[in-house]
Amino acid sequence: MSSFQQNEIIIHGTTSSGKVFRPSDWAERLCGILSSFNKDNRLAYHEWVHPILLNKVRCVAIDAQLQEINPAMFRFLMDFAADNDLRIMTAEEVASQERQPEKNQTNHQNIESQQVKINQIEENQSLLQTEFEPTAENYVLREINPNEIASAFAALSVLRPALTDINRFVEQVNMMQRKQGYRLLGIFEDGKSSAVAVCGFREKTDLSSGHQLHVDDIVTIPQCRRRGYATLLLNEVRKIAMQMGIPQVHADCLVGTERTTAHRMYFQNGFEILSHHFICKI
Repeated sequence: MSSFQQNEIIIHGTTSSGKVFRPSDWAERLCGILSSFNKDNRLAYHEWVHPILLNKVRCVAIDAQLQEINPAMFRFLMDFAADNDLRIMTAEEVASQERQPEKNQTNHQNIESQQVKINQIEENQSLLQTEFEPTAENYVLREINPNEIASAFAALSVLRPALTDINRFVEQVNMMQRKQGYRLLGIFEDGKSSAVAVCGFREKTDLSSGHQLHVDDIVTIPQCRRRGYATLLLNEVRKIAMQMGIPQVHADCLVGTERTTAHRMYFQNGFEILSHHFICKI
């Protein structure tokens, strides 16, 4: 996982201040979002995007042609780098860096090793911190328009692992789900172009429950959880329902111990269990 081509763009696993980006498997996770199953039914990285290891630092290599072949995917990757303050380098810049004197390289590695330990301490401490209270100055909650659906891909792919193709995702939402009344709300933190929390909902009427807004999807990316974003999104959905004269909001949530946090979130926001959801696979 260490070779790269001269025509590739590198998202380097260090920030502009020299910190090593966490978590340690971020490159594999990012490439995994864009992966797909090959003819042998094995999960394979996208042919234009793959993880690499440069001087013990995890990075992502992107073929420069991706900008023309798949602009939406390229923009998603560049936005990810910008949102997380990751360095973007050409293959020539990486090669030049690797040609630095061995002494400088050793010092650099020692600094990185120390920084990894610092990052691990900070990461552990963050788990003990109290819940962050967002303010109007550091985020914006707004509806996501059809021409910016790609900004919701990163968050929704966490909730729906089957989402691996950003172009197919944009097409499905805009060409199919929007016709069924599907809408998206997003929370955008200051300086970030991708939504850190997303809620997808639709207007619905049926004989059993009547007129309602139905929440199909709600998720916050892992590094931005415990900030109250899910509550903010559900409050906005309730506000929209009141403005539309709709008397109730419904939501589906999978069962299982791994969904306990999601269940608690719904209970805390005034939801109650109304029925079982049955499915028959054909």
